[in-house]
Amino acid sequence: MVKPDFPMLLQPGVQKLSMADLHALAVAPFTSQRRQDLFQLFTNWQNAIRQAGVSGALWVDGSYLTEKPDPGDIDCVLWQPQWTRNTPMTPADQQQIASLMDHNGVKAVYHLDLYVERVVDFHRQAYWSGVLGFSHDRTTAKGFAEITL
Repeated sequence: MVKPDFPMLLQPGVQKLSMADLHALAVAPFTSQRRQDLFQLFTNWQNAIRQAGVSGALWVDGSYLTEKPDPGDIDCVLWQPQWTRNTPMTPADQQQIASLMDHNGVKAVYHLDLYVERVVDFHRQAYWSGVLGFSHDRTTAKGFAEITL
């Protein structure tokens, strides 16, 4: 059975957004507490991963970027995470970063459906553009957000 598609919040293609832009688009216009809670968890994860010394580009999509009243999670792809500190990564750093990029752990704690792509590869970008850039009917183009960490 095909999932129903709700009206999208973004025009087709990749849209570069800040966290403030994302809030204005996907939280502020809605009365849903769930949307606010998901945004707060997403913000907590972003703060944690930045404080852990990681940067990258994050593609954000899913029902969170539609008019669905109560999305279940936020879908994300983290592209080419980079160590940003001028010091070597310690085993404790590695463990913390691994936990912040662990699909199942991040899903349970932050309600993010997170996928990590360690290298920017044309074929992987094309794959994710196809997954994120089309509705469930696989023909209707839709937009997704890119947020810089």
